[in-house]
Amino acid sequence: MSYRNGLLGLSAFALMAAAGLLTAGSARAQSLTDPASLAQCFVKATADTPMMAAKHKAGPYKIAFSNSLYGNNWRTEMLNIASAYVKQPDVAQHISSFKIFNSGNDVSQQISQIRSMILSGYDAIVVDAASPTGLDSVINQAVKQGIVVVAFDNTVGTLKAINVNEDQTEMGRQWAQFLVKQVPANKTILMVRGLAGATVDNDQVDGAKSVFKDHPDLKLVEVYGGWDVGTNQKVTADALATHHDIGGVWGTEGATGALQAILQVHAPLVPMTGESDNGFMMLATENKIPATVIGQSPALVAVAIRAAIATLSGQSLPQSANVPLTALTTDEMKPDVDYFPKLPGSFVTNISIPQCGVHIPVTDVVK
Repeated sequence: MSYRNGLLGLSAFALMAAAGLLTAGSARAQSLTDPASLAQCFVKATADTPMMAAKHKAGPYKIAFSNSLYGNNWRTEMLNIASAYVKQPDVAQHISSFKIFNSGNDVSQQISQIRSMILSGYDAIVVDAASPTGLDSVINQAVKQGIVVVAFDNTVGTLKAINVNEDQTEMGRQWAQFLVKQVPANKTILMVRGLAGATVDNDQVDGAKSVFKDHPDLKLVEVYGGWDVGTNQKVTADALATHHDIGGVWGTEGATGALQAILQVHAPLVPMTGESDNGFMMLATENKIPATVIGQSPALVAVAIRAAIATLSGQSLPQSANVPLTALTTDEMKPDVDYFPKLPGSFVTNISIPQCGVHIPVTDVVK
């Protein structure tokens, strides 16, 4: 997810000046495969979620990462985090090789690449899927060959893979719950969705609509922003031109663009939601806009890699696991803690997941 604004040209000095960002250590109190630490990180999606285990295999392991969409900022940060995480000493000792494959959000291309991974003898494949079900058959083939498959972010339908994510349905629900408390009756809520057909988008919207259905006085208008700031700005501007009763904006990744559109046309400032985009939080605090952010962390890729290592080492994990959510409202956002005035607006701020032992220095994310 996320948007295209680049982070190039940001000096190392400027990065070091961003308070607190260079102090995140990579030391772990417990090993990557410690059962107690794994239980803290990988929480069952539901009480009925089964545990999964694979036959123990001696490491180090050959791991491939099959990525779908690329070219936007969330994905760029995510790919940089993946490359940095596998080089951290306590992770690197478990990995003999790590290779990233990008399919350009083309399901057929991603299937072809995974088939090549199977033939190349990888021990594990980490997947950010282009389709919630389109990869199921080839993933089942991989598992049949003894390959551990871990999907994250845009997860998959097959029960043969381990799915690791933040609870997207709950995320969408919490955004909606915030808005129904803020938006007056008989107003329109503009839903600036992500990428059409993506699991994450579907789940977030399902969660939101489970709340909105109990508030029939609120009208919904849906547009797709593609998790991109520029696209968010365009579709929001178009919606503002045709809908003059918008009382709130349900936004996700790239919501900075939606807020920019509102400011550009001097539309009424309304309650909004979004993810942990630096620009969105800076604008929301500057303009005193009631907002709440819950960020899908690009560091989920590191959690998925850890899941693959742990499973190969013989540990059991939930077939579907969630990482706990953290919500922030405008009045809780602190400069140089939650958002960073010295970094670009395009920076996705939640690059570490401490409860999973994932600590990524900002210099490893910003290239």
